[in-house]
Amino acid sequence: MWTTWKSIFASTLALGTMLAPGVSFAQSPVDTPAGAYLPPQAEHAITEGKVPKPFNKHKKNQRVTRGPIHPNYKMHVTYDSQNHIINGKLSVTFTNNTGVRLNEVYFNLWGNAANFRTNGGGMDVKNVKVNGKTANHHLQETALHIDATLPKNRKSTVSMDFTVHVPKGQDRFGWDGDTVSLGNWFPILAVYDDEGWNVDPYFPYGESFYSLTGNFDVTVTTDKKQVIAATGTEIGKPKLKGNLATHRYIAKQVRDFAMEMNPNYKIISTTVNKVKVNVYYAEEHAKFSQDLLQSGVDSMKLFSEKFGAYPWPELDVVSMKGWFGGMEYPQLVMISLRDNATPAWVRSVNAHEIGHQWFYGIIGNNEYDEAWLDESFATFAAALYDNELDQLTAEPIPGFHLSHPISYFTAYGQEGINAYYDTVYDYGARTLNDLRKLLGDKQFYASMQAYYKQKKFDITTTKDFIRIMEQTSGRDLDKFFAEHYVFVSDQE
Repeated sequence: MWTTWKSIFASTLALGTMLAPGVSFAQSPVDTPAGAYLPPQAEHAITEGKVPKPFNKHKKNQRVTRGPIHPNYKMHVTYDSQNHIINGKLSVTFTNNTGVRLNEVYFNLWGNAANFRTNGGGMDVKNVKVNGKTANHHLQETALHIDATLPKNRKSTVSMDFTVHVPKGQDRFGWDGDTVSLGNWFPILAVYDDEGWNVDPYFPYGESFYSLTGNFDVTVTTDKKQVIAATGTEIGKPKLKGNLATHRYIAKQVRDFAMEMNPNYKIISTTVNKVKVNVYYAEEHAKFSQDLLQSGVDSMKLFSEKFGAYPWPELDVVSMKGWFGGMEYPQLVMISLRDNATPAWVRSVNAHEIGHQWFYGIIGNNEYDEAWLDESFATFAAALYDNELDQLTAEPIPGFHLSHPISYFTAYGQEGINAYYDTVYDYGARTLNDLRKLLGDKQFYASMQAYYKQKKFDITTTKDFIRIMEQTSGRDLDKFFAEHYVFVSDQE
């Protein structure tokens, strides 16, 4: 995700205004150089309460394998564009590879976050079943707890009916005018690891998402006039019935599934490295369509060369309005365009979000616990694209580590959120560039390609990154990472 929150908080501090934790932010445009918007009605966004701890914690120090693996999602959903409601059926089959017998399973329902509910959004489920048998379940905030018996090394299937009220707002999940943004819109299987089930709270100023790669088979019925961009590839032509059209999408080895709809979207496309790049844009954003397409092509070429080949057949770039700069999903990026956007800004933001296809999409991470592993890397990728690596000179923020979890930053309220952006985006990119200068371009990018190969479609950690960089370079990098405030102990 790319935002301009630094300038927002700087403006707030310059005015001498200190917001206590839990106080809503202003809901009008802020006069900043990037013309950023605050999230609409973001009450409790910083201090929104933690969801209940999972009940089925393993014994302390017991090592488990991250799972459940190989989730295969099947969804049939209908979107009512008049009332902005999604009704759907979901089933997901997975394998309990964790090495322990599980007595429960969790899903994250991100659309139930407080800032979405404030704007008329929310999610609910019913008819929850585990392996065909009705299961007790409980939904609190964004965590859906389901009683389930999941034997070791066995497949299980969880199914449910779900309803989504899409909130009104210019956001990664919301509707505004003709545009519908569906990011993090369905119940997604949580991850079980050494911490137990991961059901951290929603973080509206960044990401708190953490999921394993799997396959998606998604059937969507909505108005036939809707033009849809989606993760994956559409199979065949839509089936028409009256004023409705039914579309089917298949996506393989992705960790999420997103869509963007607008009946007025126009599409321009090209192919690079056998990958189809599509730009979806409304007429009001037509002046940036070629910037989005060209920066998409150039970013794909550059990042494939430097990090590793883009593995999927398509990439969709969609224009929208929004308070943020951009947001990433597998095979789909959202670029929010404001009135004062410039071509250079649009290209740079697009490069950042496309960088996330590698760092979050292909190489996954726990974005709540180790945010730097995707945001710092995507910021570095954008600077590489902009030919501005030498401008990565940000200084560390006293008291904050690059490897701190989001909970550490949010504990400090406004000051912490400001430090989150300064640290995880700017100082993190500077850290990677310092590592490049220490190792030299040839070794640095060779090590990054080895990192890509080892962690492709997997989950990485700070320990993994340090280990791979040391092994491939033959260098002891303990001092380097300590001097740059990167500590494995922050996650242990």
